Amino acid sequence: MSAPYFAKMIEAAIWADEQLFACAEGLTEAQLNQDFGYSFKTVLRQLFHLVEVQYWWFTFLDSGDYDFMYPEDYTTLAEVRAKATETQALLRRYAAKLTDAELARMVKPKFWTPETAPWSVWEAVHQVVNHSTDHRAQTLMFIHRLGGKTFQQDYLFYERPELIED
Repeated sequence: MSAPYFAKMIEAAIWADEQLFACAEGLTEAQLNQDFGYSFKTVLRQLFHLVEVQYWWFTFLDSGDYDFMYPEDYTTLAEVRAKATETQALLRRYAAKLTDAELARMVKPKFWTPETAPWSVWEAVHQVVNHSTDHRAQTLMFIHRLGGKTFQQDYLFYERPELIED
């Protein structure tokens, strides 16, 4: 495994998250809380879930601690956005010290079943980055249905922003 590759994937996820929050900031409170009946149902809850998973996993990978977020503590976009900023700093600190040895380290959250095998840090990082892409796509669909501004989250546009058409 290549630490620089995974560090770049983490940074690309942060870039895409920033774009997503910019889109969400153009919505009204009513739009942020409109129930779409899918996944985490609202734009606000989707954003919360995106941040909570990143925060939990990278806190766990970095320190072994179990620090969970609770939706009742994050009821506004500003509160979720502030936690996202804090989480992005955590991700960047973790990515900056990532090594191939760290990527090979085996981890297993204590709440996984006994029969669930541990997995490597690289698999956990891959899962979180992929999971984030999935929930950004769902959130972008919600925002689009609300008539809001969206963006193309393809990695290509992170690497080659000059290709983005207005």
